[in-house]
Amino acid sequence: MTCKIEFPFLWLSQLINGRPKPWEYFKISGLTVNAYEILQKKKANENITKIGIHKFLGFNGFIMMDSGGFLFMKKSKILIHPRTILELYKKSRPDFGVILDHPLNPNLSSEEIKRRQMITLRNTKYMVKNYTGRNPELIPVIHGTTIKSVQWYLKKIKEISDFNIYGIGSLVPSVFNSKGAGGIYNVIEIVTFVKKQLPNKKIHVFGVGSTLTMHLMFYAGADSVDSTGWRTKAAFGAIQLPGIGDRYITLKKRHTKYPNLSREEEKILENCECPICKKFSLKELTQSFEKRAIHNSWVFQKELNIARKLLNEDEKEYEKYVENILKQTKFYKAFKFAKEVKLKYLN
Repeated sequence: MTCKIEFPFLWLSQLINGRPKPWEYFKISGLTVNAYEILQKKKANENITKIGIHKFLGFNGFIMMDSGGFLFMKKSKILIHPRTILELYKKSRPDFGVILDHPLNPNLSSEEIKRRQMITLRNTKYMVKNYTGRNPELIPVIHGTTIKSVQWYLKKIKEISDFNIYGIGSLVPSVFNSKGAGGIYNVIEIVTFVKKQLPNKKIHVFGVGSTLTMHLMFYAGADSVDSTGWRTKAAFGAIQLPGIGDRYITLKKRHTKYPNLSREEEKILENCECPICKKFSLKELTQSFEKRAIHNSWVFQKELNIARKLLNEDEKEYEKYVENILKQTKFYKAFKFAKEVKLKYLN
């Protein structure tokens, strides 16, 4: 299955009955949906298990179904059995199915971290042992807060089975934290270390967020990422500009997380080739979540296409591109750190 995918790869996370649907406007690489969300919606669940997830969504590309374990990151228990997830995978037939995992958060004790790691490993063993099909292909999830912890975890996964794609979870709380042991520097080192340990496998990083962090993860060693950012940023009233990042455009009270759109950036937006900007004005973009979401998803896909082109032609040129777009952002120091880490692990 993995040989058919062109890497690097981007999965747009989609609500099961969500609007808009970017693939109705232009070609996208792939979608991620949430198994736990499906199980909570009786009618959707019945339809999906009857006709399959591709037909339900009207999407012919690659679909990865996440178990929904990340929803229990702040919970002490997972309120679902891996058997239930497996049954849904078999009936709905996504291309990839993620092992039911219990993610970590930075505030857990070392005892609780180990307990959650063991739960995820038990689920991995159970799902591998009890699944005999080829569709979907199962993806295990690596969890660890330190290199030593990740190294131990990888050893345990290898004792269970060999996989084509390995996911790395529990990183979302740290991606936008530029300080401390649990911040983005640790994320970068873990991603690069895992790539070093699994050089002939594909590495997926869950939930990295923006077009800027997507490039940072690809540069650090990830082959695949997923993001809800195209939707969540639109909901906050923000759009994404190619190679620039997030900008606030709505007429509501300014969301302090994002800078306002400058006059120079307005001109960039006027020349945007996305299916929304070609037809509608900036004012109409400010008034519609769906229009902003389509625009954002188009920017994500455009940035992915740039990454593919440059990585296939010359990795040094890609490094220059990533450095250039991160130079004026809070991620620039993280990029320089990533360069050092790559020298340490990948050369």
